[in-house]
Amino acid sequence: MVEDKLKCKILFFAQAAEAVGERERTVSIESGSTIADVFEHIANTCPALVLLQQTCAFAIDEKLVQADTEVTDGCTVAVLPPVSGG
Repeated sequence: MVEDKLKCKILFFAQAAEAVGERERTVSIESGSTIADVFEHIANTCPALVLLQQTCAFAIDEKLVQADTEVTDGCTVAVLPPVSGG
């Protein structure tokens, strides 16, 4: 049913953007889903993203969160892989 789904905008940065081939995607996912569920949903169509799962940080609406944090309808999720510079 439609009311059991929610939509999130996902922003990908650095290696995550390279892995999925885009910087932004909107997904429809089950209500009650966590960041980990969203990541798995995307990784099902983008296996290269799985390699980054253990090293990525995540944010919801610009606030860092853990993978077990529940997403809300209309939120923006950022996938933040580690970066290095010099």
